[in-house]
Amino acid sequence: MARVTVINDSSDFLALMREVITELGHEMTGMEAIGANIEDVVASRPDLLMIDLRLENTPQEVSGWEMIILAKAHRDLLHVPVILATADVWEIKQRAKDLEQIAGVHVRTKPFDMDEMCDLIQRLLTDSEDPPQAPPPDRSPTRRGWTEGIG
Repeated sequence: MARVTVINDSSDFLALMREVITELGHEMTGMEAIGANIEDVVASRPDLLMIDLRLENTPQEVSGWEMIILAKAHRDLLHVPVILATADVWEIKQRAKDLEQIAGVHVRTKPFDMDEMCDLIQRLLTDSEDPPQAPPPDRSPTRRGWTEGIG
């Protein structure tokens, strides 16, 4: 069973995704936008993140965009795939170049096809079961001797 963390400003969306994700056989942690912070996201130990880009009408400390940047910069979340679910097509177009620079972010515009979303969730969770392996330590000779990945 994989863990999916969903951050959204809509309790209806969180309830819908909880139903869908649990039917797929996974555990979901839902976070209301107003209370979401990177420490709570890390503590939820997600295998997949789903974040709303535009967190409307809430005085949250961190926007959806900022949460993605924080997640992709955090060592415990670096390899966790992100589904960016948003109805804000204009904002996505404005951030297209930025999104190209961030690995593992999959954009879906609302309303999205639920079957396609389920397929994406399952594919990303299957892919995350085999995370990228770190390269072996560099054991090449140097003037001082052998190195252990020190470069």
